[in-house]
Amino acid sequence: MQPPHEPEVVPAGLEIPPADWQQTPASVKTLVMALLKRLEALEARLNQDAATSHRPPSTDSPYKKRRKPSEASAARKAGGQPGHPGHRQRLLVPTDTQFVMPAQCACGNTALSMARPYYTHQVIELPPLQMDVTHFVLQQAWCPHCAQWTKAQVAPEHATGYGPRLTALVGEIAGTHGTGRRTIQTFCASVLQVPLSLGAIQKMLDRYRRNAT
Repeated sequence: MQPPHEPEVVPAGLEIPPADWQQTPASVKTLVMALLKRLEALEARLNQDAATSHRPPSTDSPYKKRRKPSEASAARKAGGQPGHPGHRQRLLVPTDTQFVMPAQCACGNTALSMARPYYTHQVIELPPLQMDVTHFVLQQAWCPHCAQWTKAQVAPEHATGYGPRLTALVGEIAGTHGTGRRTIQTFCASVLQVPLSLGAIQKMLDRYRRNAT
């Protein structure tokens, strides 16, 4: 005698009688379960705000009330909490090293000896941004054989007027961070001192996407 078959449990969120769920075809059950998962994902996205995700506060709906912080979170100080392991900054390969000697001892003596390092303080800074600008002065020369002027042409790799590194930077800003064209235009003008038209930016993005695929 075979053991009685246990009825299949109705998934949470479905107001369906167990008997009706038992008679539902397997293909329909699979579709229903997929739709339930999709619905849960959409509801989770709708419930996200600046406090529960990486979204900026400006993206929160003005009609949604913000959750008040609990007493425990309000009393908690900013920064690493007690018991949290610290993360020391990784030392990078230096482009310059300076040895700093103590000016004098606490006793006032300035004749110090046997100096040795005890700690490395690292400072990370951007180098001065100086764009490499190359002018290709195209020459034309007279051909006495056919009595015509012949003109030099720009090499194909320089025909766009913008190098691969600048193009990659613009593509990275637009693609990874979703930055708008006008924001990129302002960034290039203020930080890089390179005025760009919106059309030039779009052409750079098109080349970046073609090279990325």
